[in-house]
Amino acid sequence: MKRVFFAVLLMAAVAVQAQDVYKYWVGFTDKGQTTYSLDNPSAYLGPRALERRARQHIEVDSLDLPVCSRYIEALREMGLRVQYQTKWLNGVVVFAAERDMMADVYGLPFVRTVQLCEKGPLHMPDSMLWDWGEEYPAHVYDSLYGPDYYGGGYPQIKQLNGCMLHSGGYSGEGMVIGVCDAGFQGVDVREAFGAMNEEHRLLAVRDFVWEDGNVYAMHTHGTHVLSTMAAYLPGIYVGTAPRASYVLCRTENPIAETRLEEYNWIAAAEYLDSLGADIITTSLGYYQFDDSLQNYTPDQLDGRTAPMSVAADIAVSRGMLVVNSVGNEGLASPQHLNVPADARRVLSVGAVDSDGNTAAFSSYGPTADQRVKPDVVAMGVHVAVAAATGGWCWNNGTSLSAPIMAGMMACLWQRLPHLDPDQLCDSVRSWGSMAHQVDLHQGYGIPDFGRAMESPLPLSAALADDAETFKLYPNPAKEYVQCAIGIGAMAEGTLVLYDITGHEIWRKPVGSGVQTLTMAGLPRGMYWVRLSCAKGVYTRKLVLR
Repeated sequence: MKRVFFAVLLMAAVAVQAQDVYKYWVGFTDKGQTTYSLDNPSAYLGPRALERRARQHIEVDSLDLPVCSRYIEALREMGLRVQYQTKWLNGVVVFAAERDMMADVYGLPFVRTVQLCEKGPLHMPDSMLWDWGEEYPAHVYDSLYGPDYYGGGYPQIKQLNGCMLHSGGYSGEGMVIGVCDAGFQGVDVREAFGAMNEEHRLLAVRDFVWEDGNVYAMHTHGTHVLSTMAAYLPGIYVGTAPRASYVLCRTENPIAETRLEEYNWIAAAEYLDSLGADIITTSLGYYQFDDSLQNYTPDQLDGRTAPMSVAADIAVSRGMLVVNSVGNEGLASPQHLNVPADARRVLSVGAVDSDGNTAAFSSYGPTADQRVKPDVVAMGVHVAVAAATGGWCWNNGTSLSAPIMAGMMACLWQRLPHLDPDQLCDSVRSWGSMAHQVDLHQGYGIPDFGRAMESPLPLSAALADDAETFKLYPNPAKEYVQCAIGIGAMAEGTLVLYDITGHEIWRKPVGSGVQTLTMAGLPRGMYWVRLSCAKGVYTRKLVLR
């Protein structure tokens, strides 16, 4: 998600390029002639990726097979330059000197689709320094795991009750977080990242925008994002996952806004999958592009249309947690969330201030198919971040709330390694400050990670211990939902399910305790569950996805 001034830099940067090339997405019809086999996944997936899948009982399937090398070679023989492939969507990104070269490509029997994504420079432009925010001097703040330990990172961690996770020994150790962004200037030399670098917890870096690119040479957005998780300077600034390991990927082209960036991200996600990453966090999103013909429309924000959204859900199906900022278009006209925050299985994060008030700029849903987004929120107003040139600065945006959340999710997953990504997200949603009055601006609200770490799934029995409880879990739900009714709330009563229009779907008598309600066959969307009992009437929102 670029700032307005990017457009000015775009004109200046592109003007100095010697030659632009056409960049296309070429989708293939099949993988029928691939030389890889499902019986030998170690040929294309690393040991940590295979271990992650075994732990979550995920089988390797045809989506994991690399693109057919014969198809790639045929394109190269036609004079096209292949930048990278994406196995999940079964295609490649190619560079062409002339547009008329692609007519013959489209006629090939194994080519399903050809899409122009971008016209731009082949090589990385001269280094530019972009740093956002006002510098402020680092200083020591006024208990272990308290203000004097976290420094500038304390407000956002305290808000999420993350200090409890850290004090329990869960700071992300052993977890691998992939960060996809526009650039990470200064990360290789900044003191804030010294512990990560010295302990060799920066596992890899890769540029998916330019083949000869240097992720440390341009743009500071990723630097700011990374610092909210990885920074470790006790007394000055400690991030949400200071002991995790990281992989940095440039997928965002800082001088253009095109559909190609979606495919850059998809290729990076597959790369992170092969390395065995546990979490992908991305503070980027797409809706409008330099070429207005590429723009999305509100009815396409359904999690099934944008390639990046489709791929994000595939990434979750491979066992990775995907965390994405919901967008900074809360004040736009029309307001909208961004791709891939519309994806069903992505944990989409909005922004609040230190008092828990929704940031005016934070995007919100619902999605085109009426699902609640964002899922949760974290601090994204006046957040301290590491500046690439030294020192610290304040910044705003869902670009910061998403990695803050991702770092805490890494710590929670370290605490509860038996959970899969969906269960992990359901757990965090259930302990959100808005879990029982879900709204479009904050979703399930600000999660309480201290409570989540003490409540491994299933949570329903624990919820029912509260005498006044009437809670639904999981929410959003798929084919079933558990209803926890506290023993003090009633002796007997009636549950009624209504659709969004108020039409009654079913009713049933209930007593206190935990009951499983089957939702199979109902359309996705928002519903109301109403409990009527001697103590009163309680209504909860329920989302089916």
